[in-house]
Amino acid sequence: MSKKPDVFHFEHNGRSYTLPRFGKWKAGLTRRIRKLGEVDAMFTILEEVADEETLAAIDDMDETQLAQLIESWVEHAGGVTLGESGSSST
Repeated sequence: MSKKPDVFHFEHNGRSYTLPRFGKWKAGLTRRIRKLGEVDAMFTILEEVADEETLAAIDDMDETQLAQLIESWVEHAGGVTLGESGSSST
């Protein structure tokens, strides 16, 4: 069984960006988003884990591109969802 890399790579407008593996954040972030709706939770996570350059690229995406990015990010982590921790997916 191979371990997934802890970094997720994506491209936007010909440039490469990275995010930490989905679910690889501190418990305090999970605690802060626990009562938020899915959209608010996802943007809170992105604002916490992405650098300014990556956030600017995400802000430039249309809704379809954003949905594809999030889907790919989640799939990269083995399908972990907002309701699961990164360690529970193994």
